[in-house]
Amino acid sequence: MTNNNLAAANKLSVLSNVTEITVDNADKVLSQLLELSDDTIDLSAITRCDSAGIAVLLEAKTKFSRQQRQVIFLNANQQLNDLATFLKVADLLFS
Repeated sequence: MTNNNLAAANKLSVLSNVTEITVDNADKVLSQLLELSDDTIDLSAITRCDSAGIAVLLEAKTKFSRQQRQVIFLNANQQLNDLATFLKVADLLFS
């Protein structure tokens, strides 16, 4: 099933009032992610992400997995994709 089909099958959540995921707001964003009830999360509003942000997304994915849930991150921008690729975690985050 493609990401687009999965998005249609699941509800889509957007992080509220978050445009960056960095070391400065990592704990807050992780808490917000873990409170979401939907399994598909739209990252299109994220304009900047650092390695702490990547760690937040990985941690959220791990915690969802422990709850027998598969979280899907959609619409990551090029900078986020490039950083995840550089850190060799793009497949873990976006597949």
